[in-house]
Amino acid sequence: MRRSVLNAVTGVSSRLATDIGLLVLRLAVAAVFIVHGWGDVFEAGVSTNVENYRGAGIPLPELAAPFAAYVQLFGGILVAFGALTRPLSAGFIVVMAGALIFVHRGESLVMGQDGSGSGYAFIMCAASIMLLLAGPG
Repeated sequence: MRRSVLNAVTGVSSRLATDIGLLVLRLAVAAVFIVHGWGDVFEAGVSTNVENYRGAGIPLPELAAPFAAYVQLFGGILVAFGALTRPLSAGFIVVMAGALIFVHRGESLVMGQDGSGSGYAFIMCAASIMLLLAGPG
C-alpha cells in the first residue's frame, strides 16, 4: 500500500491533515468576521453603517448594512462551531464581494497608509469560497 509523503513524514493521514487545515481556516475566518461584525453591531451601530453604505453608493443600504453586520457577527459565531458553515460562507462571499465591488473597486491588493486596499476583502472572499466548497473540516 502506498503512503502519502505527509503520512510517511508525520504519521498524519491526508484526510486528517485536510480536516485540521480546514479547522484552522474556519476558526481564523470566523474570528475575523466576529470582530468586524461586533464593531458593526455594537460599536458603530447598524444605523451608522446604513448611512456609511448610503454614502458609499451601496444599493439598498437599509438591507445591505444589517445583512452584512449580522451575517458577520452571528454567522462568524456559528461558523466557529462548525454550524451551517457552507450556507454562511455563501453569505460571507456576498458581503466580501460587495466590499470588493462597491468599496474597494480599483484599489490595489496592497493596503495603503490610509487603510485603502482590497487585499483584506479579497483574501476573506477567497477563504470563504474555500469553506463553501470544502465544508467545515
